[in-house]
Amino acid sequence: MWRVVGHSGAVRLLDRSLSEGRLAHAYLFTGPPHVGKTTLAMDLVAAVNCDGPEPPCGECSQCRHVRDGRHADVLHLGVAEDEGRKAIGIDAVRDAAHQANLNPFEGRFRAIVIEGAEHLTEEAANALLKLLEEPPARLMLMLLTASPDNVLATIRSRCQRVDLRPLPTAAVAEALTTRWEVPEATAVELASLSAGRLGWAVRAWEDPAILETRDRRLERLTAAAEGGIEERFAYAAELANLLPQQRTAVRETLDLWAEWWLERLEAQAGEADEDGPSRGDLLLAVREVLRTQDLLDRNVNPRLALEALMLSLPRVAAG
Repeated sequence: MWRVVGHSGAVRLLDRSLSEGRLAHAYLFTGPPHVGKTTLAMDLVAAVNCDGPEPPCGECSQCRHVRDGRHADVLHLGVAEDEGRKAIGIDAVRDAAHQANLNPFEGRFRAIVIEGAEHLTEEAANALLKLLEEPPARLMLMLLTASPDNVLATIRSRCQRVDLRPLPTAAVAEALTTRWEVPEATAVELASLSAGRLGWAVRAWEDPAILETRDRRLERLTAAAEGGIEERFAYAAELANLLPQQRTAVRETLDLWAEWWLERLEAQAGEADEDGPSRGDLLLAVREVLRTQDLLDRNVNPRLALEALMLSLPRVAAG
């Protein structure tokens, strides 16, 4: 049983490839943070090693070990500190390449799962490229990223890309109530705040600090929207300084910013009065936030991009 919620197109693609024996040796799973990339990747790892009649069965020792994080043939790489910045460095990839060339110990396939593949250093990316060019027969490589444009083009071209998009709010709420036994009212609230990212909603249910962080970000966003140019530029500098080490946090903040402006657009039935922005201004604000997200994904100068965003946004009256 595939544990991932939703993403039926991706599941059908992988299920069909599995049944027809034509799986790719490398996959690039893309989508916003906490949308289900890791769950889907681990489902696929379980499926290729599954001993059950309909993989992934979820019951055999192979499936259980994969999902419990204790399968001997599964290696996870993630972001770590590297010379003062968060990255996936050359040593981690070299170690993975060494293990990739060993025969599977417990199952039929070795699997290397790289989370945050956009954080591969140049050296690490080049080392990974060599592995992709001549992959061992019983190896599956899975790269997970929220920013595919920041993954080396030659790496992207050697992977089968699987895009995951945010889930409908109703699907998130249903999963919370049925799988995690979240009370219905709370599930609906978390689903509405999740922007279609079930993983975020689950984390917010399990850790109240997630919602506290969201509230603090909203306070900062509101202050910038109501403030003058100095307030906005200070906020732009704050986000730009966070970006090298906390790219996901900045992305989540901009997602929240887009949601903040969109809520005001949806709440406004007609033209705004003289004290507030018009619907056209609000629509432009949403577009500018999304455009800035795209620019940051393309590694433009973050300070300049964020300052340009702050200049483009309408001012909101306090209160």
